[in-house]
Amino acid sequence: MADNTRIRVWDPLVRLVHWALVAGVAVNLWLTEEGGDIHQWVGYALVALIVVRILWGFIGPWSARWRSFWPTVSRLQCVLRGRDSKIEQTGITHTPLGAIMMLVLLGLILGLGLTGYMMEETDRFWGVDWVEEAHELMANAILFLVPLHVLGAVVESIKQGDNLIASMLHGYRRRPTSTPNTKAHDVQS
Repeated sequence: MADNTRIRVWDPLVRLVHWALVAGVAVNLWLTEEGGDIHQWVGYALVALIVVRILWGFIGPWSARWRSFWPTVSRLQCVLRGRDSKIEQTGITHTPLGAIMMLVLLGLILGLGLTGYMMEETDRFWGVDWVEEAHELMANAILFLVPLHVLGAVVESIKQGDNLIASMLHGYRRRPTSTPNTKAHDVQS
């Protein structure tokens, strides 16, 4: 019989940062004028959110910490060989491939912030073609990767029998049967 015990996985700060990044990227891709003041300030806010998330990965609760889901070589090998990596990790946060996707998306947003700053705030790089091209390439990469990110969440939801997108809204996941490292105080019925 399946264990339907719920575990708090995503704390409010992780969920707030996640959805604020989603909103900010959407606003800058589709609603603001490229290079305009609002576009710039939204970009800087996104970089600030990522800095907060990076720090939270060192001091936040166990599921927000980098070590709880970092895509190590052994975790990746388990996935690539088709073995269940839940024994290798807590089994409740990101899969190794999901963690790579998250890190790539965060890196792209940071890169957008850096190139945007270079284009708009520095005389040296203002109007320099390669900076503008890099900025556009990263924005297009996000447009390509975000649907893959959502598709991956849907596929993993089906595989795991747990709605991962909903868990990023309310913060809870069902306890997998093979997570001995979960603390009792994190469990709610």
